[in-house]
This record gives sequence, C-alpha cells and structure tokens, in this order.
Amino acid sequence: MMEKHFDPAAARKRWNAEWEARRIFAPDEDSGAEPFVIILPPPNVTGVLHVGHILGDTVQDQLIRWKRMNGFNTLWIPGTDHAGIATQKVVENALLKEGKKRSEMTREEFLAEAWKWKEHHHARIVEQMKQLGCAFDWSREAFTLDDARSRAVREVFVRLYEKGLIYRGDYIVNWCPLDQTAISDEEVTYDERDSKLYWVKYDGEAGEIVVATTRPETILGDTAVAVNPDDAAKKHLVGRTCIVPLVNRKVPIVADEVVQKDFGSGFVKVTPAHDLNDFGIGQRHNLPSVVVIDREGRMTKAAGDAFAGLDRFDARKQVVEALEREGRMVKIEPYRHAVGTHDRCGTVIEPLLSRQWFVKMKPLAEPAIRVVEKDEVTFYPPRWRNVYMSWMTEIRDWCISRQLWWGHRIPVWYCADCDHLTVARTDPDACAGCGGTRLHQDEDVLDTWFSSWLWTFSPMGWPEKTSDLERYHPTSVLVTAPEIIFFWVARMIMASLEFMGEVPFRHVFLTGIVRDGQGRKMSKSLGNSPDPLDIIDNWGTDAFRFTLSMLSPPGKDVFFDEEKLELGRNFTNKIWQASRLVMSAVEKLDAPLVGEGAAAPGGFASSWTCAFGNTLAFTPELAWEDRWILSALDRCAADTQRSFSDWRLNDAASRIYDFFWHDFCDWYLELAKVRLYGEGDRRTVLAVMLHVLGQSMKLIHPVMPYVTEEIWSVLP
Repeated sequence: MMEKHFDPAAARKRWNAEWEARRIFAPDEDSGAEPFVIILPPPNVTGVLHVGHILGDTVQDQLIRWKRMNGFNTLWIPGTDHAGIATQKVVENALLKEGKKRSEMTREEFLAEAWKWKEHHHARIVEQMKQLGCAFDWSREAFTLDDARSRAVREVFVRLYEKGLIYRGDYIVNWCPLDQTAISDEEVTYDERDSKLYWVKYDGEAGEIVVATTRPETILGDTAVAVNPDDAAKKHLVGRTCIVPLVNRKVPIVADEVVQKDFGSGFVKVTPAHDLNDFGIGQRHNLPSVVVIDREGRMTKAAGDAFAGLDRFDARKQVVEALEREGRMVKIEPYRHAVGTHDRCGTVIEPLLSRQWFVKMKPLAEPAIRVVEKDEVTFYPPRWRNVYMSWMTEIRDWCISRQLWWGHRIPVWYCADCDHLTVARTDPDACAGCGGTRLHQDEDVLDTWFSSWLWTFSPMGWPEKTSDLERYHPTSVLVTAPEIIFFWVARMIMASLEFMGEVPFRHVFLTGIVRDGQGRKMSKSLGNSPDPLDIIDNWGTDAFRFTLSMLSPPGKDVFFDEEKLELGRNFTNKIWQASRLVMSAVEKLDAPLVGEGAAAPGGFASSWTCAFGNTLAFTPELAWEDRWILSALDRCAADTQRSFSDWRLNDAASRIYDFFWHDFCDWYLELAKVRLYGEGDRRTVLAVMLHVLGQSMKLIHPVMPYVTEEIWSVLP
C-alpha cells in the first residue's frame, strides 16, 4: 500500500541516488538516435542560484526529459562561470569584513582567496541543481576558468591576433572608477535622469560663441569646437580659433557631420579624451587628447592647479562657480538625459581614453547576421530576432581587457630589452623578437565573456577534435534570458562560426525575467530572492517546478511569490491521492491484473517513452465513460506534444493539469467507483484506471519528475 502522504524529501534522495548510480542521464555513445543537446548557461559563482536561474533550469530539464521520452539521444552539459568583475568584487567585499584589502595583498594571495570562494559557492550551486532534479551528465561538467577552458581561451586569442582581429590601441572605453576597470558597452545601463544643461561663452576670433554641455568639468580638456558642415550660419567660422575658458587654450573650430545642428547652440565642445563621439572627431581632425579625469574619477594636473585632485563631481561644482565668476556662464537650464552606469555597481561610467585590447567585431558579425537571416538560428519568441539584428548591424569593437586579477590572464608578454611583444599559446621562455629572457606578462585579464562565448564547444574538448564535438555539436537549443542576447548569445554565434564553421545551436528560447509581487527583478541586494533550497525544503521540488511552469508564458516576465506555490503543492497531493485510490482498488482485486507492463528496474527514467496508446492487455467491454476518458487522454497527449514542440511549456503544464485533475479525478474516478464498489466489470474499470494513470505519469513526468517516479515504481 502506498504511504498516506507523498514525502518529497525522501523521493528526491531516493531518485537522485538511483539516477546518479545508474548514470541515467549520460548519452548512449552507441545510439543511432538523433541527438538533442543543451549546454547550461553557466551560473556565476558569485553566490547561490536565485529563482530566475531555477526557471531557466526547469525549462531546460523539461525539454531534455521530453526529448528523451521521444527517443532522442539526449545530453545536458552542466557548468559554472568564473564571472570576472562580479566575483572579484564579492571576494574583495568579503575580505574587507575580515580587515583585508586587495591592495595590501599579492596577486597570488588574492587569487587563492578567490578560488576558495569559488569552491564553496560552486558546491552550493551544484547542490541546488541536484535538488531541482536537473538531468545533467555530471561527468562532463566544466568551469570557465578551469585548465581545459584556459587552453581554449588562449587558442582563440592567438588565432584572432594572428588573423589581425585582435589589436591593442588607445581608445575611449567605459571606465568604472569604483571597480577600476574598463567594461564593455553591453555592461553599461542607461537611465533617464534629471540634470542640467550649461551654456558657456567662449571668446573667438570672430566674436563670442556659446556652447552647451552637461559636463562642464570636461571643458578643461577641450581641444576644439565643432559645428555641422551643413549649418550655413556657422560655415564662415570653420578654420578659425577660439579660447577655452579657465585654461585659456587656443583651439580650432572644425566642421564634422556628427554634430547635431539642433542641439544647444549648434556649437559643440570637443573633448577627445572623455567622449566617444569627440574621440572620433579628434581622430578625423588630428586633434590632441588631453586627459583631465583619471582612473579614480579625479581631476588630473592637466585640469589645472585649481582643480587637480578633486573628485569629478566636486570639480563640476567648482568649474561652474569659476565660470560664473568670470562671466562665462550664460545660463543653466534643467535637462533630462540618459546617464550610463555600470550594471554591476551602479557607478556613473567615465568615458576615458585608455590603452586596451580590442576585438574587431564587424568581420565576425557579418556571417552571424547571415545565419539568422537564413533561419539557421531561430529565436522564440520571434520578436527577439529583430533585437538581435539591430544590435549586430550597429556593432562596435569589443574591449576585452579588464584591469582585474580574477580571470584569464591576457597571453601577451612584453620584452624589457626590445619593443617586441610575444603572443603565445604557452608561457614563452624567451622573447620572439630578440631572444631576451626579461619578459613580463600583461597584467590585465580578459573579459569574462571571452571564455563564455566559446561555451557550446569548449566544454566538448575544443581545440581537440573530440568524439563529443563530432556527435553533439551544434547543440539543439539555448535557453536563456533576453538581457544577455548581446553579451552572450550573439557572441556565441560569432565564435562558433569562426572556430567551428557552424552555428552553435539551432534555436534560442528566451524566458522571461522572474520578478517579485511588486514587479522588482529578483536580486540578492534587494533581499527579495529566496534561496531555492529553502523553497524546495518547504514546498517540494515538484510543486516548485510545476508552479514556475504554469506561471511562465514564453518570453514574458514571471511575477512570483511563495503563496503561489500552493498550486503546485495541491497538484502534487492530488496526483498522489488519486494514485493511492487506484492502487488500493487494484490490491483489493482477487485475481491478478496484467497492465501494459511492469515498472522498469531503476525507475521511470531508465525506460522513458512517449508512446501513448490505448491498447490494453485484453479486449474488455468498454463502457461509455471508459471510451470517453481514453479519448480525452489521447487528446491531452497530442495537445501536450504539440505545446512542447511549439515551445509553449506553460500550455503543456496547464493542459496536463486540467486533464488529470478534472477529467480523470473529478469525473472518471468518481464514475468508476460505482463499478468498483457496486455491480459492474471491476477488471475492466481497473485496467482503464491503471492505463490512464500510467500514461498520465508519462505526460506529467517532464514537469514533475519525483512524484511520477515514485508512482511509476509501484504500478503493477
């Protein structure tokens, strides 16, 4: 007799051990079946998983289990991401609580602490994923900073460098004064803020001119004033000069198409060292670059003695006061505009002229655009295709160097005896130019995305030609969130085309963002993201997974709070109690009843099949209610299969729920009691009940693996 109540914790323990011992989720290397492969988007080792991760993992696990039931040779590869800036930041904060500063440590000492952090949080993440029931092949687990991935990263860097697609140069980068590193364009968040527009008077050869700026502190670094070449009212001033206030620097007036005629007065100050557009003007007109703000966000000596050493925002106030004293401030107006901040810490980004390493992106982007145009890679929901195409057509070079210690060190060595730099796959013993041995490796590390853009093929053993790459690449689908289309999805397509000669995946399935009841994105900083292990302990894995599935229309945000888990817990209990009713009736039958087949050793997962059918072990006389429930079962199976195929996993969960709760439990089981406990063909109704229950477990299994395994294991 089945236990009175389902025990989620006991079921998890039992089936996790069974699955792992039998390596149920490893692919069959000798199978001739079509492969279905997913690479897990690697969670950062900054901390534990949040509910947003669980949504993505649940979707992927459902797809893997469903495809395996449909006869595919499935593989789901797990892994974690070292997450350069984010991990270094949390490790530094943790060390500060112990009275330790990174600035007082050697690089080796700090990295030792970072690896300790990684090991601790990695173990917690793995435990979370196992308790969720994820059908991983753990023997293939990868980490973006392990030795195999490091080799792949170096190989990619050297190949791109030799091809001329990686270069080092002075360029405007997004600089975070707090984290003390350059960041990519995609790591900058732009928010509309209330600010001010300052109208400042410059003396010119042909009289006074007025420029408008939101950043008066950068006036100290001006090396030109620009106008639009089609501005007829100002054409006569091009080629003349004017004097920059406060620093009394004589600068030219130039014409450049980037200038907007309708912004401010039509005159634009040009500060090549502190603005991307101005940097471009400076390049086109051979203007000098004067750096007046340093890497800490403080004014340099080039800003003048009155301002040197001031924080950039304090300097803004003092520059405004100085301009007012000298009669240079014409007016100050309220102005609302977008301000860029670092998405990790919220610090206002400083555009800064800096020497960094870059990847030329346009040659890599062109083939990545073509494969999406030809639907070799499809997006679901389809609207994200346009977002991808828009970004790819306007792509800029990727700044890949980061001023950090935690990450892949840039494989470049500088010679103290000559100007040669050595780029190598392995640490060199001597300079490739002069043969000298006084070499020093570049201090910077690579952007964390430089390792994760190789993620579909580096975990399969690339750059070696492995059997995994031959069998399982390209992968089948990438399940991820829309906010990393630019960071990761697009770059993976580019990398795979460049180094594998094929797309990395056939489909991109984009989930929504998990938000709390107030609409806020789940985050540890807000304290609104409960630990998934606590949820699993309190509600059960099956209840958690089912509720997330029901709440998650494709591509739409999920509004989650724990009270909604009642839905999943109630359904889990309903499944269990209905199964107890059926099994109790079977046990009371005097003669043995042969159903569609005994439960397989090792549980449902070892013999999955989605072969739904209504052939019973004998040909009974079916009552009208028997025919109706069998027909309803077939319709549910067909609808569920269709929903999975169309990426509508929430519809699949809803359809299964409606059939099992209402059609099977509310109607058929109630009707069956008349024949079970009164006069009627008990054997026929029991056969139908068992058949429908077994087929229902197949339907429910991808969403709720533990309760279905428990029930399947006791079916006769």
